[in-house]
Amino acid sequence: MLNRNFLFPSLIILLGAASLFVISQFDKPMFQDASVDAAFFPTVVTIAMMVISAVLVFQHWQKNKLENKESSQKKEAPIFSKLSIFGVAYLIGYAFLIHILGYLFASLIAFALYLIYFKVKKPLYYVIAAVFVVSVYYLFGEVFVIALPDGIIL
Repeated sequence: MLNRNFLFPSLIILLGAASLFVISQFDKPMFQDASVDAAFFPTVVTIAMMVISAVLVFQHWQKNKLENKESSQKKEAPIFSKLSIFGVAYLIGYAFLIHILGYLFASLIAFALYLIYFKVKKPLYYVIAAVFVVSVYYLFGEVFVIALPDGIIL
């Protein structure tokens, strides 16, 4: 039966395969003296997402196999929930903010809005989010010598 435990991981696997093709078409920069090229991290993330999705599909298949033996009827969750719609809208907004403001400011804003949306009151989480964003920015910029998006405004 088609449900979100099968549909979404399968969709990620298909999109990942398409992404790997697109990533392989990236230009090789000649001006950048880095230990890895621009395709390395997107490739690693895409492969990791595809492997995790394949594991989720396999787990769903195993669970259905067991439930069919027990022949128990359960009510399935809807394919789209309010939280999944929020997640998609959040990621689209974050991608738009990165294009406009650049990685650093967009990530700081996005993490803060995420914590506010879920009503997180502990200031430590906001500090950890900010330290994480700045650490990633420093790691990519200074250690890996890979420029993160600057944005068109800032």
